[in-house]
Amino acid sequence: MAATAALALFPACQPEKKQQNTSDELKVSVKIAAIGGRSPSWAAGDIVYFSDDASTRPGFQFKAAAGDISADGKTLQATYKSGDPAAKTLYAIHAPTGRIRMKKTETITVAYDGTLGGAAMPAGTAAKGTSVLTLSPIVGVGEFTLKRGYVETVRISSNRAIFPKTLTYDFGRAGLNILKTTDLIEVATSGNGPFYVPLVPGEATVSFNLDFMDGEGQVVASGTYEGTLSAVTGKLTSLGNLDENAVDILDPSVEEFEKAAQAIKNMGVGLNNGTFEVLWKEYANKVNRNDPSSYEKYGGGITTQATMNAYAAAGFKSVRIPVTWWPHMDDIYSTIDKVWLDRIEEVVNYCKNANLYCIINMHHDAHAHKDQGGQWLFADIKNYDQITKGFQNIWKQIAERFKDYDEWLLFEGYNEITDANDTWTFPKNAEDITAANKLNQDFVNTVRKTGGKNATRNLIVSTYTCTVNEKPIKAFEMPSDLRPGHLIVQVHNYAPTSFCSFSSATKETFGDPQDYTDIQTALSTIKRLIVDKGWPCVLGEYGAPWEHQAKTQQPDGTWRIKIPEEERAKHGYYYTLEALKLGIAPMFWYTPTDGTKRQRGEWTYPKVKDALIQAWNEYNNGN
Repeated sequence: MAATAALALFPACQPEKKQQNTSDELKVSVKIAAIGGRSPSWAAGDIVYFSDDASTRPGFQFKAAAGDISADGKTLQATYKSGDPAAKTLYAIHAPTGRIRMKKTETITVAYDGTLGGAAMPAGTAAKGTSVLTLSPIVGVGEFTLKRGYVETVRISSNRAIFPKTLTYDFGRAGLNILKTTDLIEVATSGNGPFYVPLVPGEATVSFNLDFMDGEGQVVASGTYEGTLSAVTGKLTSLGNLDENAVDILDPSVEEFEKAAQAIKNMGVGLNNGTFEVLWKEYANKVNRNDPSSYEKYGGGITTQATMNAYAAAGFKSVRIPVTWWPHMDDIYSTIDKVWLDRIEEVVNYCKNANLYCIINMHHDAHAHKDQGGQWLFADIKNYDQITKGFQNIWKQIAERFKDYDEWLLFEGYNEITDANDTWTFPKNAEDITAANKLNQDFVNTVRKTGGKNATRNLIVSTYTCTVNEKPIKAFEMPSDLRPGHLIVQVHNYAPTSFCSFSSATKETFGDPQDYTDIQTALSTIKRLIVDKGWPCVLGEYGAPWEHQAKTQQPDGTWRIKIPEEERAKHGYYYTLEALKLGIAPMFWYTPTDGTKRQRGEWTYPKVKDALIQAWNEYNNGN
């Protein structure tokens, strides 16, 4: 997005009909001259016209001489003595680009009427004597152009009050008295612009934050101006350039990644590689925080290039890498440990080398089982401001690290977020759903404004707890995005519970009529409330574990019952095929390899692996 800034060195008014001096309250329309992309200056020979009446006929002509122009050429001082000092008639000042009409007076008050570059100008009261008019910058003009027409409002804020509300221009002292300013202004846009923002002259180093908003008032991108505002009489304002990252977001010439809908098709069947989401026991206390391998071993085995090569060779197209971040930081507002982020990037590169799509997320920062502890990321409207501060801090670091990666890398905002009461089905306080939606929006905004290839990267946003229950999905709001078509909705489902739940399963076989009904019920909800809305969808987790918790102690001394691999394979095959038929990308949770076999690229549960790939092949053959 191009961004330039300049000052109006003289006011210019809109054309107007001839008016009679009927009242001291006579108002005229004023338009501030907009100088875009060039430096205005006065030169000897330039002419300013004065008139004692309201006609449009040129009256007194003032021809600028070298001595009337400031050394830098930015300011012209012209003096006009009225023929009748006591007159209450209007006079006109004709500048090369327009005119301002006003009553002859010592002081004119200018009150902005809320329109960009427009003002209503009360005439004030007549005054005797000669007025000296210095044609110096009354206000500055910041110029910007939008290349994306669906941005409807730009909110501009500053670290100091620089935007005018009411100004007083004193003819007698040839200066500008600022009666009231504000540090915030909103500009309604139509089309692409250019648009002009009025600024008050002054001397200060300032920063400007720009929020680009859609028709619903949602911030879809942000940018920053940094510069010195030195607009004392005769000097220009320099605002600098808009943050390059925001340029990437708004500029349609930036490389466009494949749309999310296409990515879902290309991602095929995927696996979760859950070795970096560990948050159990001592790991919640940040023990060995700078030794990623200790976390990986506890989470199911070291991941290597051989691991990813094996996934790809088997026929899988994508890998989800759940990551828990906070144990690898001093606190959520600080910096991620370099050794941890380096290791995550190393595994992401394994995916790249194997030609696999890769998803990285924020996992047990959100929903953590009660015996794990450490959860800080809640859908909690009361504490939203502090929560999102840490949330955005972490995502900004992740996004910056991976901003140059291509479209095969996707980001997922959060995993299975709950309220502060760890409520699964729906938050106890219904307003906490708003917090979940706001965090999804914050995730999109934070990633987008880091720029680079993040400008069009496909991003994954989740329903509350990733559940497929109808009420939370209906309360889900798709975030606004300046780049339409690059968001994916995520849900999880472990149906049927009687077979798939580790803690409450009641059987070790799959295939009863109710089993199929439970899966179809879940998929029907996903289709009706997500897919049918045109939202690309990923089933980020599903599957059956290799064992479940027993109600009584088993002969081998454990409290766990093994689930036959053949039964898990039947379940995985059916659920995978049915999800694919609906255009949903399935990501199997219980990776069919673990421990040293994972490290070597071998399979612990080859029948499960084969069943998932069989479903993919059958789907492709039928489509």
